[in-house]
Amino acid sequence: MKLERRILIYSMINNLIIAILKIWGGIFYGLGSLLADGMHTFSDFITDIVSFIGSKISKMKPTKYHPFGFGKVEYLTNLFVGVILFILGLFIIISSFFKKSIIPPLSLLYILVIALVLKLIAILIMHHVGKDINSNLLITSVEESKADLYSSVGVIIITITLQFASKYPFLEYSDLIGSILIGIIVLKTAFKVLIDNSLCLIGEAESNKDVIANVENELKQFNKIEKSQIELIKYGSYYRLQLNLELDSKLSLRQVTNLVKKIKKELRYNKKLNIKYVTIYVTDKID
Repeated sequence: MKLERRILIYSMINNLIIAILKIWGGIFYGLGSLLADGMHTFSDFITDIVSFIGSKISKMKPTKYHPFGFGKVEYLTNLFVGVILFILGLFIIISSFFKKSIIPPLSLLYILVIALVLKLIAILIMHHVGKDINSNLLITSVEESKADLYSSVGVIIITITLQFASKYPFLEYSDLIGSILIGIIVLKTAFKVLIDNSLCLIGEAESNKDVIANVENELKQFNKIEKSQIELIKYGSYYRLQLNLELDSKLSLRQVTNLVKKIKKELRYNKKLNIKYVTIYVTDKID
């Protein structure tokens, strides 16, 4: 999907700009939590590149040995993203203990607010497009970006809190605590990405009732169907449908064959359903 790739490129550029702002701010002002947040954003830039490559591969045409296409490549690239985030989360937590806390100037808030607004706009765009085109890559990117957004809010709070450290010395530890919390947020996101995509990789069926209801509504136009059983298997941005049908017993063999062909054609050509492959089994009775 060209739109998906354009959004990924936009996300890449956006994350690179935000990462440079944060990393420069973290080094210049000596704020460990901001440097950790910048590293987190830079990891988003790296994972966007991985996702972009995965997106191109997943759209490859089916082959003799891969008759259902390469949609599941999206899950592999997302697993790689999860591993990167897991390693980064551990690094942020461990390295936070070796940084000396200082009191940054309030002017740093300008950088933080700009980064926050840029990230928020990207999240809204990716969420809208990801849901609209059913892109697992964009949905995963949204989850990563949310974690980055939360950590950015945390750094803003830390910057404000540190302004009172001279009066309340215990607040000097807020930078350390903030860095650790950012690391924990990254680890939590990593676990979610790893678990969700591992389940999809081994063949997870769609459990969203609204998605299944859309298929059921499409089948209602065929009045010769007595009963049906629907199983949608996730293949990245599209589905493979396994359909068990109980048809009108008065139909001839030719009528059954023609009806099955028509059902397959209608389901595959309905872009809203995102069904790319259809397997239909006609049975005498469905319990």
